[in-house]
Amino acid sequence: MLKRLKHIWKDSVYKTLSLFLATVGKGLLNLLLWTCRWEVQGLERFCEIASQDKCVLMLWHNRLAIAPFILHRFTPRFIYAAFISNSRDGELISTFVHSYKAGRTIRVPHHSRHQALRELIHRIEEKKEIVAVTPDGPRGPRYTLKPGLAMAALETQAYVFPLNWEATHFWEFKTWDRLRLPKPFSTVRVQFAPPVRFNQSDLDLQEAQKILQNALPQA
Repeated sequence: MLKRLKHIWKDSVYKTLSLFLATVGKGLLNLLLWTCRWEVQGLERFCEIASQDKCVLMLWHNRLAIAPFILHRFTPRFIYAAFISNSRDGELISTFVHSYKAGRTIRVPHHSRHQALRELIHRIEEKKEIVAVTPDGPRGPRYTLKPGLAMAALETQAYVFPLNWEATHFWEFKTWDRLRLPKPFSTVRVQFAPPVRFNQSDLDLQEAQKILQNALPQA
């Protein structure tokens, strides 16, 4: 009983700390990003398709930090759901995503690939939100697309939009994914690239995976 109470107390403290860090971090991040100059490509086509059909956004894990800001600022009409590992590390990210009005999270155990795939396909088919996926997450290798997204894309025939951003000046942190953040007053170029959609019954998983892999810049 005592052990259980201790565990509950630790979880409560961690959630409170995550809320504090997410709130402060969001404020600082927004302040930084509002100093930047923004250029966005492919937005009109993305909004047109996403408002009518099944849609997925994919981006590399090291571009994730400012993705909620980008989506909130340039596509506020849509609801987004991000796949987050059901772990303590994922708690902070989940709290940060939920701080945006249109942000939702899908919490799945990082070791349960089948459960994550089933949930991904289910959410895509429902069309209640646009699912955002980091196909090299949550632990890498960096810039290596795992097969789950390709499986879901083949099954659902959804439009998969590659989302990428580049900044004229940025920080790169010493994490496994080399997390990036734009520096103040830099120019950030955001691209909603042309979507990938699989409707060929004879396309195998490896071919689909390679096509999606090549659709995202690896730099």
